[in-house]
Amino acid sequence: MAFVKNSSQQLSFEDSTFNPTERSRRYLKNSWAEAFSQLIFPRINEERFAVLYSDNPATRPNTPVNVIVGIMILKEFNDHTDDDLLETILFDIRYQYALHTSSFAD
Repeated sequence: MAFVKNSSQQLSFEDSTFNPTERSRRYLKNSWAEAFSQLIFPRINEERFAVLYSDNPATRPNTPVNVIVGIMILKEFNDHTDDDLLETILFDIRYQYALHTSSFAD
């Protein structure tokens, strides 16, 4: 077998990283992330935390409280360290789906 160097390949917009296959979507819908997304995440009451934030409209807006609380629930449930949790949120589509953050820019 001859050695062939892999030329750096550019990811296309059709890459499965950006557009999961139908099979991947089906697995996602049947995972724990669907239940969390539909049953737990919508029930996190952000209004209860409003007193912790400024009423001044000139201040920077907060990170969505339901995302923060959801992350803390998943962290404790899965016994993640902070570093593990950050890595998982960035690279595991199930967490992004569960927390409704798959379209967040940062």
